[in-house]
Amino acid sequence: MSPEKAAESYTPAEIVGWLDRHVVGQDRAKRTVSIALRNRYRRRLVEEPMRSEIYPSNLIMMGPTGIGKTEIARRLASLVGAPFVKVEATKYTETGYVGRDVESMVRHLVRQAVNLAGTRARRSKADLAARATENRLLEALGRLPEYESAARDRLSRLYRSGELDGVSVEIMVAQEAPGVEVFPMMPGTGMDGALGESLRNMMKKVMGGRRKKASMTVGDARERVYEEEMSRLLEGGDHTDRGLAMAAEEGIIFIDEIDKIIGTEGGSGPDVSRMGVQRDLLPLVEGCTVQTRYGPVRTDHILFVAAGAFHGASPSDLIPELQGRFPLRVSLDPLSEEDLLKILTEPEGSLLKQFRQLLAADGVQLELTPGAAAEVASVAWRMNEAGEDIGARRLRPVMSHLLDDCLFGAPDLVRGKVKFHRRKAAAVLAGLVGNEDEGDYIL
Repeated sequence: MSPEKAAESYTPAEIVGWLDRHVVGQDRAKRTVSIALRNRYRRRLVEEPMRSEIYPSNLIMMGPTGIGKTEIARRLASLVGAPFVKVEATKYTETGYVGRDVESMVRHLVRQAVNLAGTRARRSKADLAARATENRLLEALGRLPEYESAARDRLSRLYRSGELDGVSVEIMVAQEAPGVEVFPMMPGTGMDGALGESLRNMMKKVMGGRRKKASMTVGDARERVYEEEMSRLLEGGDHTDRGLAMAAEEGIIFIDEIDKIIGTEGGSGPDVSRMGVQRDLLPLVEGCTVQTRYGPVRTDHILFVAAGAFHGASPSDLIPELQGRFPLRVSLDPLSEEDLLKILTEPEGSLLKQFRQLLAADGVQLELTPGAAAEVASVAWRMNEAGEDIGARRLRPVMSHLLDDCLFGAPDLVRGKVKFHRRKAAAVLAGLVGNEDEGDYIL
């Protein structure tokens, strides 16, 4: 399976199979999110007016940090090429009673969706832009005395082979807008929202719309002219509309630390702020229209995935109206020592493979025996048990400590093959558990 396929290409079982390649364990959570994703496709096959009555199955994932909550949601979005944003609920309690504008998460999602649609549009128009770029540069070359009598086919062959990259030509290019922030993004002024973005975009076009004659080499001009031609091809296109539709129908917003905005009714100070965030989130989750720089977007069918540790709290402590908008709840399992070993070694982008590639870039071949990998997992698990449990995130500082000499010494002091067996790994990591002096490595 490859990313950026349509959601209808995958059954729930296939979605779980994709997630298994990147996330260890958490079978119940994978099953739940795969059903939620498949339901989106099923909804599109339902006839109106019933289709409008079917809303997404928003869910809350519960469990300590570092066990895969964010990774599951991110990989899910990557699988189907859906726009995805992650926000922290606590960001909206920083200033005053209700800090940052909660609608900004939807505007961020729309921006991601339009960029994604634009990227796809660029790929589809790449050949057209390349041909237009070639034509402009060949015309500029044809005005030079030494090439004015050259046949077009010959010039084209020389251009494509790169033999003309060092030739200077004069060509008309767009004058870049001055780097002045006409409307600074100051919270509370109204310029940090959709209005400010629209005004900044308009002024950028006005101030950067002039053209000038510039002298540069063909090699330098190629990229600049290509971007101009691509912008011309995309201008007035429908990728913005496709991005808006994609955000509304396929977007995923991951709200982390939602347990941190649980407050008490009738309180004051921080509790008022937290309750205010909950009430501001409610219209977004139940469905409303948000104004963005690209146009209005409805949030009815955006999939909201919330997550939190819920230490000393539960989803039932959220305001009842918000609880009802997150009908699905799934608890993720704490990571065992065996889980940490699998996370270290098995996923396609596992941490061990990452360090091997990093050291290979400096000519060092890293080898960890199964026993050494098990020792790393054991130390990480014991440190989580002894202190703050940060889940799989504990593996990176432990690995950094184990490989400190290699990472520092490569390539001048450490070369060739470096092998760690269990006894050697245990000696390097000895005393790490409970040793506060290793603060440089241990979070």
